[in-house]
Amino acid sequence: MNGSGTVRVVKRDGTEEAFDVHKLAAALFRAMRASGGRFRDADQLAQAIGIHLRRCGWSRVSSAAIFEMAIKVLRRCRLMRAAESLQSCRTERRLRRSRLRVRHDDGRTTLWDKSWLGELAQRSWFLSPRTGRLLAGEVEGALLGAEATVVSRQDVLDMLNERVAQYGLADAVPVRLSAGADASAARGG
Repeated sequence: MNGSGTVRVVKRDGTEEAFDVHKLAAALFRAMRASGGRFRDADQLAQAIGIHLRRCGWSRVSSAAIFEMAIKVLRRCRLMRAAESLQSCRTERRLRRSRLRVRHDDGRTTLWDKSWLGELAQRSWFLSPRTGRLLAGEVEGALLGAEATVVSRQDVLDMLNERVAQYGLADAVPVRLSAGADASAARGG
């Protein structure tokens, strides 16, 4: 644990965030809902995982380990359909992510990486890392839901700007970057 007693979750892209029992409960409920599960049950399972992490004294844990704990807890509770649903959703999302490419103005394409968009949101709109990551996640979700395989970088930026305006996080003036204006953002998409 860090000094505050908070367990930190290491995300796929290397960033860290505090363990969020509500976020885990929502994921568990989405998996349980198809078989008649209740949110209260999902919340209690997420709380149990949080208690386990604190009792073990872990200060950092990977998001993959949290996922494995969630699968295990669903199976131990004999919620096999929910466990399969959670596993299937993750596998499908990973597959869609691996197929997604960003086309730049100069014609080249790069692999999709949500982290560059989250970082860009933070810098461009002066947002917290968590807010930037959440907005980037919404954009990614929209792209994956549409089953896009190649998307223009400008379309991605427009989607981000729409969400920033929608949530009232900045005035409605969109951020437009010239081709060479942001070298660090260009690496990821």
